[in-house]
Amino acid sequence: MKIKLFCFFVLFCVISRAQVVSLKQLKQQVTKNNDALQYDQSIQLLCDFISNDRTTAFEKYTAYLYKAHTYKRLFNYESTIENLDLAFSEGIKSDQKQLVTNTIKAQKAFCYFDQHFYDKASLLMKDLEKSNYAKLDDEDKSFIIMQEGYLAFLNKDFKTAENKLNLSIAVAQNNSNVRRNLPNMYGKKIELYNAMNRFDKRDEAFRIGIKIAKEYKIIKYEMYLYEVLRNVLQKNNDYKNAFEIQKKYDSIAFLYNASNHNGKIAVLEKKIENNKQKLEEKNRLYLDIFLIILISILVLLLIISVRLYFIGKERRALLQAENKRIHDEIERLTKQIDEQGNSTFDFSKFDLTERQLEIIQFIKEGKSNKEIAALLFISENTVKYHLKIIYEILNIDHRSELTK
Repeated sequence: MKIKLFCFFVLFCVISRAQVVSLKQLKQQVTKNNDALQYDQSIQLLCDFISNDRTTAFEKYTAYLYKAHTYKRLFNYESTIENLDLAFSEGIKSDQKQLVTNTIKAQKAFCYFDQHFYDKASLLMKDLEKSNYAKLDDEDKSFIIMQEGYLAFLNKDFKTAENKLNLSIAVAQNNSNVRRNLPNMYGKKIELYNAMNRFDKRDEAFRIGIKIAKEYKIIKYEMYLYEVLRNVLQKNNDYKNAFEIQKKYDSIAFLYNASNHNGKIAVLEKKIENNKQKLEEKNRLYLDIFLIILISILVLLLIISVRLYFIGKERRALLQAENKRIHDEIERLTKQIDEQGNSTFDFSKFDLTERQLEIIQFIKEGKSNKEIAALLFISENTVKYHLKIIYEILNIDHRSELTK
């Protein structure tokens, strides 16, 4: 019983690690952690989710996507791209190939755009535009349109830039889950309106963007807006106000401390990898033990089965020999050969009753069952019953054998 329980426990540990959260719950928890600057908790949660044996390819794709988002918030673009590639390698195994392909293109375009690799970003954005942004959700679509607007701004096409930015804001406003990203759009508007010398619109864009960033408690967006405003003020030679904005930026940057978070996460990733290797080694050991026990039990069962087979075979042989001996003895005792070569029964050798011997004598005289019944004052059925017993005792099949 103990061995069975141990085997069941080992098997359960190896192959039955149940999924505990849905993708919706995972996204909510990662977003909550990231907004609270608890990036290490997000990475731990995502690594656990990905390493679960029951996680599907599409679920792993989504989890790697959330890891990329987390690293992007820390400006760790190398890890962002790495996780986007991992997301693609998992997602392409699913039945959502176009969604996966376009989403990864969009995310990489965002990453290149943030690093000012506008040519790389532009190539991906043109591919998405050709597909009419197929399968992209509102969040990705609003960012792509925003970047199109910013590239138009860089090309001095201010009218197109403003229209694109307004469109990206409209897409984000219509989706409560995407509205939290509006500070990005308003940051681009700050640069646009400063270049157009529309300083009132510039300052209004800054105020709206900061308000939304504070509403959603996204410190990264606050830093971004202060940085954009500082840069345009410096470009305008407004160093006094630029200095004040820089001080606010520094205070937020100290709180954010992206480098420190990156360091913690790097250590955490290494720790997770080490723990994963140790767990795999332990699981392999448990599996080896389980297989050894299982093989031992199977070998033991095989030996027992073979032994039982030969014992049964020996018993059957002995039984057949004994049956033959008994049969031969019965033949010897019950049959004799008369002088003419006809076999005859020696009824004295059998345990027959007086009534049964009377019935046998009448049959030898050629009497029918009905006649015998009348002579013995019994029913015909009683005669038949006696004959049945006689046949069984003498091991014969028909009354004619009684007359030999």
